[in-house]
Amino acid sequence: MTIRRLPEDFLVFERPTEAFLASLRPEPSAAATHAVYELTKTSRTTPEAATELAKALKIRPGAVSYAGLKDKHARTTQFFSAELSSMRGGGSGKDSPPPVVPPELTGRQWSGRLVGWSDHVLQASDIEGNRFEIVVRDLARETCSEMDRRAALLRDSDSTTESASLLFVNYFGAQRFGSARHKQGFIAPHLIRGDFEQALRLAIATPARKDAGRARFFTRTAAAKWGDWKTLAAELPRCPERAPIEALAAGHDFRDAFATLPNFLQAMYVEAYQSHLWNRIARELAAKLAQGPEQCLRSDDQFGEMLFPPADHIGESWRQLNLPVLGPNTQIVEPWSHAATSVLKDEGIAASDLRIPGLRRPFFGEAPRDFIARAHRFTLSPPRPDDLSPGRRRLCRTVAFELGRGSYATVVLRALGQ
Repeated sequence: MTIRRLPEDFLVFERPTEAFLASLRPEPSAAATHAVYELTKTSRTTPEAATELAKALKIRPGAVSYAGLKDKHARTTQFFSAELSSMRGGGSGKDSPPPVVPPELTGRQWSGRLVGWSDHVLQASDIEGNRFEIVVRDLARETCSEMDRRAALLRDSDSTTESASLLFVNYFGAQRFGSARHKQGFIAPHLIRGDFEQALRLAIATPARKDAGRARFFTRTAAAKWGDWKTLAAELPRCPERAPIEALAAGHDFRDAFATLPNFLQAMYVEAYQSHLWNRIARELAAKLAQGPEQCLRSDDQFGEMLFPPADHIGESWRQLNLPVLGPNTQIVEPWSHAATSVLKDEGIAASDLRIPGLRRPFFGEAPRDFIARAHRFTLSPPRPDDLSPGRRRLCRTVAFELGRGSYATVVLRALGQ
């Protein structure tokens, strides 16, 4: 089973809330000061698209906002807001001339259209979820049959023929774990123990197989010359990850050096480990409610096996269960207390240990998360010949569904047998 053979095989459409769309105004005003664009991009990251939109509008990059990150290796449509006061020719004052805002824009592998004006910066609460249309390739007939079997077992009995829903454990997808360096584990446990040197080595000096270009040179050079800070400060290319090396070369300790990393990277290291803990606890719960892991649909994953109970095992109380992402003040309660206690014990920590000595940030913030998610409006096309596998008699099919904010399409594919 192969996905993303082509960017067009993985389509993502961001779905704004009806309230947000209704709040948009056709013209700017003293209240509506943010231009909202809908951008379609191919093989571009969300930050890259935001930077290019800012360049096209001749505004500073920080004036463009978005509600979430979208896959690079895909064709995605999402919304961005641009602050009016930073646009050339416009401002927020009463006597300021109206800004000149193009109704349509194009750039390298992206295009955008103006959809209206908002009274606030685009934020996560403005987005309801995403619609996915994914071509799954390189399928044998047996694999297609297994996908059908799994879809039938996961299908909510309340579904209709016109609007099927699949129920699945709301695991964090592999995208969440990008900061776990190749087979070297998570950074956050070292931070919890106060081992800032090892945390920093994992963050900036541990080569990964997928590193390329500048990143490849940086991690390999830092690993080879670790400890020779002045040489590294002279040889490494300018980038945010070089700041800790400069701090060490200036005589600062590892804790202070780690703190020089960009805030978003520091937060990513903590959130990756929190997501790992959540997935482990969820896996324990999935086995419990199915009365054993052998009753679950199983899927291997780089960051731990995923277990998916059939829909008829998931009672209403489990469907409504909130399993929080753990923080130091999280109250461990039923029905997930045994699973959480077991996982934390295996990790060698308690919930109260989820803090970093000597640093105010990053911090382990508790966050609510649904244990069970739904793939709404689910459809699975009949198998057809895979035109990208000529002569091999392989098949492909299209999977389409809608997910709420924070759920992962790749996890749905895991549930279907990927």
